[in-house]
Order: sequence, then structure tokens, then C-alpha cells
Amino acid sequence: MQGKESKREAEIFWNAGVDLKRLTLCLRKELWIAAAAALCGALLAGAVYLAVRRLSMGEPQYRAQALFAIRYDIQEEDETLKAFINEYNAYTWGDVMRSDKVVPAVLEAVPEMSREEAEACLDTSIASDPEFLNVGFTTGSAALSERVRDAYVRAMAAFGETMRDRGLTAIEAWKLTPARPVSVPNRVLYAMELGAVLGLLAGGLFLTGRCVLDDSVLLAEDIRRYYPYPVLGYRTEDPGVFWNAQLDANLARIAEKGDFAEVSLEEIMTPGADFAGLRAVPAALRVPWGTPCLRRLGPALETLEIQEVKVCGFIVMGADSRFLDRYYGMRGKRRTAGNGGDGS
Repeated sequence: MQGKESKREAEIFWNAGVDLKRLTLCLRKELWIAAAAALCGALLAGAVYLAVRRLSMGEPQYRAQALFAIRYDIQEEDETLKAFINEYNAYTWGDVMRSDKVVPAVLEAVPEMSREEAEACLDTSIASDPEFLNVGFTTGSAALSERVRDAYVRAMAAFGETMRDRGLTAIEAWKLTPARPVSVPNRVLYAMELGAVLGLLAGGLFLTGRCVLDDSVLLAEDIRRYYPYPVLGYRTEDPGVFWNAQLDANLARIAEKGDFAEVSLEEIMTPGADFAGLRAVPAALRVPWGTPCLRRLGPALETLEIQEVKVCGFIVMGADSRFLDRYYGMRGKRRTAGNGGDGS
């Protein structure tokens, strides 16, 4: 019997759906958890990024630059030469500078470098004018970067002499820039922003999941969904508010029909409970507000049924009157027991 009842309660629990208003009111008090999760995510992401950045930076790098002016013998009617100029973009010149026409001369001037290092150290770009080529040379030493740059300047000038039959008259170093330390971009703020977003999402999902799966008693609807007994009312911590007055009125009406006794859930679940005394009059079972006790009501009610104790209803104890006001739309319209009118 108890197994069937537990199975029925579990089925009701998983098929109950979500009360969005209840969920929203529950989340309002715990939004600090999501904010704390966002802060922790930001700090963790920033720390991880800085650690990875420090480990991956390696030795300091220095970059020297050279701006090459590529001179052509351009005739206005020479469409072939114009097409040739447009074809030689930054990628093409990068391949040229890594070819056998240029690299061997560089290696003669800088013998301590391997060919792979000489090819890997340079990068090329052309902004808008195809007659200007910007080249960078990056190594672990400022002096070495400038030596490699100067070697390429001489090698490219010599290569330009071999291209006269195609309309190229010269390759000149237009501007030389001294080697400067390469600054690695520090994107720790981006990492922290991403960590904060992920932390906020994780915190929000955690809070939502906890509130959805929570079986705390907050509302009369929580109890009525499971058990066929009336909820007599709420006993709030604020004396004299509408909810206490409503409960007192309901209890007075029940008392007109006969005696009853208020019994706490803990008293029922305590070994050695006085069930003989409880059989004398019906019991109004006190349920603590806001604690995960909804599923505990099942064994308590089964015990009362076996002990032949009648139950006249439930009283939710220690309820938050502001939560109830917001949920039931009573905010700003509370009525006190003393005057029976509207209060603020």
C-alpha cells in the first residue's frame, strides 16, 4: 500500500508542471547565487587565461620592418603589365621571398639561421597600392631581426634586377623600421566577460533546476496537489495581518463543529507519539513553511490513518506574508485582524 502511494506521489511530482509565478518569486531571493556564480566564472576564466598566456608566451620576440617600393616600367596601354602587377599581391611576394631566388642570399648573410627559420620569420602585406610591400621580420633578438631585414633588403634588390624583362625596374627599401618588442595582446577582460556569462548561465540553470525540483511547502496549492485535505490557512510571522485573521476565522468555524487539536508534523514523526490522545479529536496538522517537507506528509498521513486519527486539514506555519501577498495579488491590500479594513 505504501509503495503504491509513494509511486503515485512521485508520478504527481514529475507531472505537476511548473508554476511560473511561484518559480519567479522563489528565484528573486536567490538571485545573488547567480551573481556570485557570474563573479566566480569571471575570476576563474581570467586566472586560467593569464596562466595559459604566461605559459604560452615563450621567449620575448622582436619585429623589424621594411617597406619595399616595387618599381615598374608602366605604359598606359600595357594591359599585360598592369595585370602582372595586380597578380603580385602580398601572398605572391611572400612566396617569392621564400623561394630559391632570394633565401640562399639571406642565409649567406645570416649563417646562424636555418632556411626554415628564415622563411618562418617574415610576414608580408600590401595595403592599397600594389607598388608598395610591407614586410616584417620577427626573431628572438632585436639585432638578429635587423640583420635578417637588411639581408632580405639586399636579396630583394638583387632579385629585382632579374625581373627587368617583365617590366619590373627595381625593388627598393623605401623605409626601414628598427626592431621593437612584439606585444602579445592581453585579452583577459574578454576572457572574464565570457567566464561571467557562462557562470551566470550555470548559476541560473542551477537555481531554476533547484526551484523546479524543490518540494518545499509554500502555497496551499502545493499540498492540495497531493493530498485530499483542505488547507485551513497560513500562520505568518507578522502578527495581525490578513493571513492570520483568515486562518483564525477558519479555525473558529471548525471549532463550532467540534473540538480539534493542532498537531505539528514533527510530533507525528517522533517515536513514541501520543496517538491515543490524538484519537480523541480531529487533528489539524501543522506544516512548516519553506522547508522540504512535502514528501514527508505522505508517511505522516499514512501513520495517522493506521492509528485511526482523523485529519481535518493543514495549517502552514511560519509563512512569509510578503511572498503570499505577491503571489495572490494582495500586496498593498493587507487587512489587519484588529480593524478588518485595508492596511498598507
